[in-house]
Amino acid sequence: MAKATVALLAMVICATLPLAYSNNFVTSACKTTAEPELCVSSLSGIHGFPHLIPTKLLNAAIKASMSLVQKTSTIAVGLSGKASPGLEKIALQDCIGLLDDTADHLSEVLQHVLSRNFSSNNFKVSSINVFLSAGLTNQDTCIEGMAVTNGVVKSQLQSSVQRVSRSISAALAMFMAIVKKVGVNSAHNRRLLFAENGETGDFPAWLSSSDRRLLQVSPSDVQADAVVAQDGSRNYTTIADAVNAVPEKSKQRYVIYVTAGVYYENIEISKKKKNLMLIGDGIDSTIITGNKSVVDGSTTFRSATFAVKGAGFIARDIGFQNTAGPYKHQAVALRVGSDLSVFYRCSFDGYQDTLYAHSLRQFYRDCEIYGTVDFIFGNAAAVIQGCKIMPRKPMEQQTITITAQGRNEGNENTGFSLHDCNVTNAPDYVPVPAYLGRPWKEYSRVVFLQCYLDDIIEPQGWAQWNSSDFALNTLYYGEYMNYGLGADLHARINWPGYHALDTLQADKFTVAEFIRGDEWLPSTGISYFPGLKD
Repeated sequence: MAKATVALLAMVICATLPLAYSNNFVTSACKTTAEPELCVSSLSGIHGFPHLIPTKLLNAAIKASMSLVQKTSTIAVGLSGKASPGLEKIALQDCIGLLDDTADHLSEVLQHVLSRNFSSNNFKVSSINVFLSAGLTNQDTCIEGMAVTNGVVKSQLQSSVQRVSRSISAALAMFMAIVKKVGVNSAHNRRLLFAENGETGDFPAWLSSSDRRLLQVSPSDVQADAVVAQDGSRNYTTIADAVNAVPEKSKQRYVIYVTAGVYYENIEISKKKKNLMLIGDGIDSTIITGNKSVVDGSTTFRSATFAVKGAGFIARDIGFQNTAGPYKHQAVALRVGSDLSVFYRCSFDGYQDTLYAHSLRQFYRDCEIYGTVDFIFGNAAAVIQGCKIMPRKPMEQQTITITAQGRNEGNENTGFSLHDCNVTNAPDYVPVPAYLGRPWKEYSRVVFLQCYLDDIIEPQGWAQWNSSDFALNTLYYGEYMNYGLGADLHARINWPGYHALDTLQADKFTVAEFIRGDEWLPSTGISYFPGLKD
């Protein structure tokens, strides 16, 4: 977009939202939050209010949030020597890392807001929202980890973390109100995704030959930057050593080929390791496995066998496991806080809390997901497409819930969209009540689109959280053109937040619309459906 056009749009924003409108504008924006009065208090406390135009106020709100994050981080680091060994110390370490992530997210948002390049760009609007949403998710995760402790960390840190959440919530409300007022064009020009000009194939026509080859050839033929083999015949014997050698903040794709074997490792890909790709020999051949759990003294966040934060991560043909078992409760196989990440032909094998789609934008294609309770959970904006979802045998007297999505604010653009998936029983399944999901947080959002639902799904479809009426008015659960014995809608729940979707509603949760996949998935070379299937 030309600079003159951007400047003109900025003038339009200023003219549309005059100085005298600040008080009313803030009040109206804050009505969309969970705590409107605290939101108003947060924004009205900013220096210069009410004489700042909304865009300037948004800028100041984000800077105020960044300042609060910095102060809270200082408090958290100062508690490092006071935390008790074990769970309290682990929870504190989680919080320190999450606050650091939030600082980066807010810095990214501020760059977009200062340049106002969101004014006519849906992808930028999505990016700003998803980074602010991730900031909220990070603070929720910190508080959840502290909740099971009763020491100095909780008493001295929790209130500061809550203030960070309120500040980010206010900034998000302000941003969404500006977007609505300015009227960012909601039309999304989709690109032709598949072969054209006589070409055939599952991958986009404009991909480079090297990218096509990377996704199409057998793993052993991939020109990898590093190779892991347990017998010592290649560059590394462990995945961790290979990851440690990856260059930081790389703008180029870095490929690690992990040969067949069972790798007993707990790995975290840091946020500095960007554009990393892991390729295995298949989900039954290259397996990364661990057994950390909440029962054995971990936080849910830290229990992950494999965790990734670095943006642009891709995994192909790898199995991720947590073998703690059903009696160890929360035990994560994979945790993802990587923006614009892709998992292709992978498996995620666990029981409770198998796949932690923690935050930011994620895409899963042709994967297998096994579990018992809330086994797809988190607060990412995630599309799970063409995957096998397989409930397995839970603990005695447990029911099965496939999803537990954690959207806590109505302004967040997060949620789970399961499209063209196959929901059926795992080999070790026993007949127990199974549900599509239950509301972990107030604005939980999940849709199932054009999926096969086997008869393991209960007729009511969805479950309450601990048999209460929590979130039934504010959640958003939807189904569209599902089929199979478990897809009959006649006995479905009649909660205010449940929707039998029409085509227009369902289209909002497709790859192209929900995660703006046309803007970033083509470069990965992963095949996908941009919209609903015919």
